[in-house]
Parts: sequence; C-alpha cells; structure tokens
Amino acid sequence: MIQAQKAEEEKVKKREPCDWLCKEWFSDEKESLDTRTYLLDKLLPTLIPGVEKLLMQVERKNVLVPDKEPTKFDPITFLGEYLMRHNPQYDISTKPGPYLRGMKMVTEELKTEMADTAPERLARMKAEAKTKRKEREQVENMKSEQKEMRKEALAIQFKEWTVDISGRIPVYVHSYTENFSSDMFQEILKHLRQCALDFQKAIRCDMWRQMFTDLFLDCDYGKVGLLDRQKILALLEEFYDRSPMSAKRRFCNPRQCKYMGCSNCREHIKKSKQIKAFSQHGISLCLAILLLPRKHRIQDCHCHMAGFRAAFGFLRHTVLSAFQTYVPSWQTFRTSCTSRVRSAFDEHCLNLPQFVQLLETFVGQDIPLPTVKSLIEFIKEEYKQTEESKIEQLEKVRRTSLLAHRKLLLEALFEKWDKNASGFLDLKEVDAVLSTFKEGMEKEALRKAKSHFSSRYPQSSRVEKLSPEAFQTFLELVASEFTGNEDEVIANIVEFLTMSVERSWMECLQSLTRRKWLHNIQQAAETSGASMEPVYKAVFKALSQDAEAHGDNKKISAYIALLEENQLSPERGQILLHYVACTTDDAPYVLNQILYKDMKGVSFAAVEEGKPIHVPRVQLHGNIHFWNYDRPAEERRGSLLVLPLQDAHWNVFGILGIDTLRDQSEKTIFLTHEISFCQGVSLAFSKAYHHVCALENVLQMTLTALDWLYPRVSSIHAVTTYLVEPGKDQTCDYALRKMITTDKTGQKEIHTSAVLFLRKENLLRDYLFKCIDTSEVVCTSVCGEYHIAVPLRDLSRQAFALFDISIGHHQKLSPHEYKDLQKMLKMAQAACCEILKIPSEETKPTYVLEHMNSRHAGILFHRFMLQDLRECVQKLSAESFAEIKGYEEPPALIHNIVKAVLLLFNPNWKGSEKIESWSQCILVSLFFFSVTTKIQWYLPRVNW
Repeated sequence: MIQAQKAEEEKVKKREPCDWLCKEWFSDEKESLDTRTYLLDKLLPTLIPGVEKLLMQVERKNVLVPDKEPTKFDPITFLGEYLMRHNPQYDISTKPGPYLRGMKMVTEELKTEMADTAPERLARMKAEAKTKRKEREQVENMKSEQKEMRKEALAIQFKEWTVDISGRIPVYVHSYTENFSSDMFQEILKHLRQCALDFQKAIRCDMWRQMFTDLFLDCDYGKVGLLDRQKILALLEEFYDRSPMSAKRRFCNPRQCKYMGCSNCREHIKKSKQIKAFSQHGISLCLAILLLPRKHRIQDCHCHMAGFRAAFGFLRHTVLSAFQTYVPSWQTFRTSCTSRVRSAFDEHCLNLPQFVQLLETFVGQDIPLPTVKSLIEFIKEEYKQTEESKIEQLEKVRRTSLLAHRKLLLEALFEKWDKNASGFLDLKEVDAVLSTFKEGMEKEALRKAKSHFSSRYPQSSRVEKLSPEAFQTFLELVASEFTGNEDEVIANIVEFLTMSVERSWMECLQSLTRRKWLHNIQQAAETSGASMEPVYKAVFKALSQDAEAHGDNKKISAYIALLEENQLSPERGQILLHYVACTTDDAPYVLNQILYKDMKGVSFAAVEEGKPIHVPRVQLHGNIHFWNYDRPAEERRGSLLVLPLQDAHWNVFGILGIDTLRDQSEKTIFLTHEISFCQGVSLAFSKAYHHVCALENVLQMTLTALDWLYPRVSSIHAVTTYLVEPGKDQTCDYALRKMITTDKTGQKEIHTSAVLFLRKENLLRDYLFKCIDTSEVVCTSVCGEYHIAVPLRDLSRQAFALFDISIGHHQKLSPHEYKDLQKMLKMAQAACCEILKIPSEETKPTYVLEHMNSRHAGILFHRFMLQDLRECVQKLSAESFAEIKGYEEPPALIHNIVKAVLLLFNPNWKGSEKIESWSQCILVSLFFFSVTTKIQWYLPRVNW
C-alpha cells in the first residue's frame, strides 16, 4: 500500500511539477526565520487553497466585472467559512497542488535551519549519513580499482611463472594479499618479481642439468657410472683459462672450487699423527699467522654460492601449493634429475649427481646458453679414457659391489651365530669351529690369521670377543691366509660356518624381535639431536619389553651410571659412579646419586673385571647397596645384574644395572639368554652414547670455528648448522635438523627443540638436500640472496652435517675472506674426522683426549689451526725475512707483528727496549732459525 502511494506521488510529481515560486519564502534572513516557518507550516497550507477557491468563486460570479450589479457575495464570509470547513485538525486535506508541494519542501528546508529542533537534528543526521555514504562509496570505488590493479599486477607477474591461462593462480594468491597495505603489497610484489627471475633461472638450470646428465652418459665410455674427477677438473681449468675475461668473471674459478669443502680426511689423519696428546687450551694465533709471508700461506679459496630466503612463510606455502596443484609438471621436472641416493665423496671419481653438481657450481647461474653448450662440446671432445683406466674403473666397481655383498653376507652370518642378540661372539668358539675347516688342514694358516688379528684388534683379542666389524675382519684375514682365491675361500667359510649352527624357528623369531629393539636404541641416538634422553628411554623400553616377552613377565628396575673423576672426595677413590638415568619408579631414590669405591656394592667389581656380575638372590649376598632405604628388609628380595658399559676398544666407562626387587614372584633369576640380551643392550647403549657424544663434540667444535670465523669474514650474514637424521618412515630418506643459528652479529641460538626439515616440505631449501645427496658444495641463488652449503663428512666420506652460510646480496667474497672461510672449513673437517674416530673400533684417534668433553672439542679446532701454522712455519727460510730486515723504519703493522711474536716467548720483555726499538728487534730476529723452531714447537697452555 505504501509503495503504491509513493509510486502515485511520483507520477503526480512528473505530471504536475512543483511550483518553485514558493522559494521566495526561503532566504538567509535569520530574524524572520521563526515567523516564516510558522506561516508556512501552520497558516499558509490552509489559507492559500482558501484564497484560490475565493478567487475562483469571484471569477465565476463575475464580482469584479464593473458593468454588473453588485452581488450579495461576501468574500470575507466565504473565506471564513472555507477555513472553518477545512480546519487542519478535523479536515482531511485534499491532494496538494504544485504550489503547496513546493511550499512544503521550502518549509522542510526552513525547519532544518532552526537550531535545537527535531527536524534540524534529523536533517543533520541525514546530511552526515549522506556524507559518510559518499565517502564509503568513494573508498569502495578506490578499493575496487586497487583490487583490479593488484589482480592485473599479479597476472603480469605470473605470466612469467606459468602458462596458467585461466588465471587461477593470481586469484589464489590475491585472496591472501587483498587486505595488505600498499607498502606491504609492493614488498610482496617485489618479492614475487625476484621469485619470477629465480624461477626462470631454475628452469634454465634444470635444462643445463639435463644437458650435463647427457654429457656424463656420453663420457662414461665404460658405462660404470664414474668419471675421473681430476681429469674433469683439469678440463674445467683449461676451459676457464681459454675463456674471455667477461666469461671468467661469471665462472667459478675451478682452481678455487676444487678445494672448496674438499679437504681430505685421510690427509688430515696422516698429518695429525704428528700431533702430541695435550689437555690444555689453545690461544689465538692471529699474530703469528700474520708473520707468514703471503706466498707461504695456504692458498684457500671459496666459490660464491647463494640460497633461497625463507621469507613470507604463508605466501611461500601458498605459491608452492599453487605450483603443486596447477603446475605438476614443474615439480616432476625439478625432481627428475635429483638423486635420492646419498653419495660418498671421492677425490678420484665423480658419479652422476656429483658431476652435475660440479658443473653447476662452475657455470653459476648467469652464463648464457651458447657458453654452456661450448663447455659441453669442449668436455665431450677433450675427455679421453684409456683402456687401462676403463678396466681399472670396472674393476673398482666390481670390487666395491663384491665388498658390499660380502659385508651383507657376513652380517647375516654374525646374526645367525649371535642368537641372543648379545652384540658379540666368543672368539674361542669361532676359532674352535674354524679349526675343523677342511678337517683341520688349515690350522697353521688360522694361527697366522689370529696373530694378524691380534695386532690389528689387540683389545678384542684380549677380551676374546668379536664385534660384527671385528668378526668380518677376522674372517677376511683367515681367508687371506688360506690357500685359493680369497673370494671363493670366503664363500666356503661362510657356508661352513652357516652349517655349523642350527637355530629353531622360535629362536630366529626371538632374535629378530630383540634386534629390532636394539635397532630402536641406535635410531633414538641418530634422531635425538645430540641429546641422551631419548637414548635412555629406548634402553629402558627395550629391557622392559624383553623382560615381559622373553623373561616370564618380570618386573624390572634399571639404571645407568657413568664413571667420572672423583673431585668431590678424592680420599674415597680416584673415580666414582654417577647415576645419570633410571626407570621412572626409582628416580626419587637413584637419580643423580653417587657411588664411591668405599661403599657397598658389586658395581666397581664389574667395572674392574669388565664382565657381567649376576647376583641371583640379593638378600643372601651381603654386599649390595640399596638406594631405597625405606624398603623393608623382607622386601629386599630378587636378582641383580650389573653389566659393564664398554666402548669400541672394550674400555669400561660405566655400568648398566637391572634388578627384580619390584617383582614379588618366586622366579626372578635372570636366565642365560636374558643376560646375553642385556649385554647386547649395553653394547647398543655404548654405541648410541658415543654417537651422541660425538655429535655434541662436533657442535661444540662448530661453535669454536664460528667464533674464529666471524671477526675475519664480515660479509657473512648468517650461518646455520644442520645435522642429518634418518627418516622416521619410508616416505622420507632423511631429514635435516637445525641445531645452531648464527646471525650477522655473531649471536648464536642453539635449538634445543626439534626443528626438522623434510625434502618434500622444503622445496626452497632443496639446495641443502643436494649438498647432502652429493657430499659436495652446492651453489644456488634465490630471492637475490647467496648461500654456501658446505658438507661436513664422516669417516665414510658421506655428509652427516652441513653449514648453510648466507652472504646476503654479495655475489662473491673478497680474496682474504675466501681464504679465511676455506681455512675454517678445512680445519673443521679435520677436527670432525678426529672426533668421529674416537668411537670407532678399528681406527684410533691420533690425538687422544682423556675423558673428552665439549670444552676439549672446542680446543681441537684450535689445535689443528696450530698444527697448520707449524707446517707453514716449516716452509720458511732465511730469505723470507730479507725484506723485513731491510727496513730502516718499518710500517707500524710489521713492527707490531714482530713485537707480538717476540712477546709470545719472552713476556717479560714487555715495554723494554728490546722490542720497542726496531734496531733491537732486528738484532733479536737475527736468531731466525731459533725463533722459527720455537714457533714450531710452541704449545700454549692455560690452567682449567
């Protein structure tokens, strides 16, 4: 109804427009505003229609015609009657005419001019609402225009990224950025623009990678999957020398990149034999190093690298998700050339991933395609391989495959003999069985093999125990002494030993289950992030599971105590046992307790004898120490088993204790197969413990190395240290755990909580996984930020950790920064090799630290620096000082260096004429050879 009425009014307005003569009543005069408003609102709406009627009546009666007779018509009476009949309080007004409608509008306008009235307030509110509506419409229009501009900008960006014609990706990204401020959006747009450039570079590099793969296959004439590293490096050097200067600036100098991260563990092992054992802290050697002439300093080098910056996390995830959703071919192409098999570094050979990575490092990312094609043609034409080298490579591959097969075969044989998963075999038992081989005709050869084994593994021979590695070595030595082809003899021995033992199906199943529990202990160590807590939990879980499954459901308590030097009460013995872990119920009584040698107990007897001690009934023994003093005497019943914890050289470093005091059943005695498995647990814990200790020492050495590096290389923006961990399931081969982050100022953050990176979840960190896959230095550039990913290799030459060194937007480091960085990496790798040899059974560290802890690991880095300095000093001759001695007044730097060297050996000369006067310094320096000899044998000491 109301809508119809409004529609009818609109039609009337269109048919009879308002008479705007009434606007004469509207003026800016404030004095008569109230009067005019009253007249227009109360009087005139009724009076004006009456006057109209009056005039119409006058005209109809011809009252104003002069020739007519006067009528009885009284206009005053007519008007009064009209007003009385049309009183606004009682009369329903007729439809107003044009003049009245216009007057009504003027009235409304006049009312809005009157202050503190409802119409004025309403009018003001309407005006404000109208203004706000207009402002809102303007803002919405601006946002709409900005939205279209942003969509257009994103569409332009993504044209360079993908062939997605539908434009879904820009809309997908825009949904996350539509609420960004202009400055933030411009920053995002700048980031995407840089990513677009990197994307194009990545596509180009993938194309090159495929070309390098084809080149490798063409050069691999023998089809053995290996190329000669030294020949390839020589060809790269030759191509580099032939290239014009403009190309050389883009290439990575092969004479530098061939040393980057390629320090040889074996070389350092050989050199470190000259290092004497020490237990004091090294001091800074900067002044002494500056003493060396430039031509005698070690020529280290660095290849510039770059890496992706993990910025705008959620946007990065969005873009990657879009790529995976809408451009699946991109990910397929990216991963098609990536090897998932980790390769060991070999200074003589290159496999396919290493070859591709080496060429990628050499060409960088800014080399034009014709130059890359020229490089490929040059290598293809110049790489030659003789028949002898082909045969040598084939023989090497055959031998490697044979050794791998032999290792698996002997491991299976060891497991069959070790039915209780004790982790070792009895040497006497193995010797007795082998003595019957060929009806005892090879006893003399067996005796010689045992003699060689004793010299190689003296500790194993002393305790007459064979670990898996020692067992394999022993059989190989036996085979080398027997007559016939060694491989055939090994096969015959394995077959003979396999037939010598018989295992039932239940024994095999029990052994398999126990080995799985032992594997979980090692897995816990490898995924612990250098923490012992997961290892302790895995050990106690393995013991509890075996007691429940194979020990008649025994209820056990377990604890671990480590040997430490007794500094608390030396009069009670030189060593003590510190209880570092135990099962949960015993923690209030056992954890962090100290057992001295003068206290009751059989633990020190197990330590001294190096053999397990089993007490079947503790209540009858009389020499058992009970930590829970509240336990009543009648409840101190059960069995106790104490096993020595022994390292790879069978040296005792602690004990593992297991008891059944919580078990109230009658059968609580440990059986033989249970004791054997507990020995296996103790050996598994020993390996896990030393693995974690090695990681802790490596991390401490890393902190020391970074402290040495940062003051010397100011271009470094950040260094992140990662450890390699095995994957937790079959979907991932390995993971990278972030351990240490160092910012531009050198401030370090040690990550105690797990920060793991998986390959499939970190496509922008793919260069880190390539570094681990190839055990090579990796170069890449993303987001305009450059990184150096350098692996740290274990004794098998595989990467087990890496440095992710960010140099920001610097494409290259200065020459002296390259040298310092290379020196740090070289010494860090040497220190890692030394640390990792400690838990190895066959290899012994040439430098031994007694009770090595994290502080000593930091010293080890400085120790290798000192050894490197000594080798440089040995190369000096008298001619090296000729220029220095020729100065009458040398530069202040040279004078200060000479003073510093003299003060190292004569601290009491400080401030004396002997060093302050240059002429006196020269006289002292005449004894050049004695000074260099002192430097060579200088051993800095500091008290702990």
